[in-house]
Amino acid sequence: MSDKMNISATEHGIVRLFTIETAQAFDHAGLAKALGVDAIDEKHADIITIDDLDELGLEGYLTLGMGIAAQEVATMHVQLALLKGDVAVIRSAAFNGKATTLAPQAPLRWIASFGEVPLDTASTPIKTTSAQGHITSKAPPPRPSNNKVLLWILGAFALIVLITISMFIRITP
Repeated sequence: MSDKMNISATEHGIVRLFTIETAQAFDHAGLAKALGVDAIDEKHADIITIDDLDELGLEGYLTLGMGIAAQEVATMHVQLALLKGDVAVIRSAAFNGKATTLAPQAPLRWIASFGEVPLDTASTPIKTTSAQGHITSKAPPPRPSNNKVLLWILGAFALIVLITISMFIRITP
């Protein structure tokens, strides 16, 4: 593949799918080399044998495992069903927030790029009485100081030291 893919330093939420067209073992170092980059973060780049996905299948992995909208994956159903062997699924985060230009070459063949569905973090305010933050009872009384207890412990310690010293004085001639 001769097309280059530019990835900005701020890109996030994009998942790229490549098929790996080789019968040889292929690891993350080989993936980085085939993409034309020095290294990729292995936590954000998966090399998957499609047959290992069993009933889930590649479409299920992309929707359930990678958070891609089912409608977006469904538009690629025919192409995804024809894939055999190994694929590489690479998130934008695999490039460690650096602007990168990918120049995929054999044995990689680009299939598609998908957008991850952003998480809905919106919440509605709680409107119950207990959530209003009003305290109706008095504040608890302040705790008594431990100064007296500490003085008693210090006094007992001093008494033990004095008794011990006096015992040594009596023993020695």
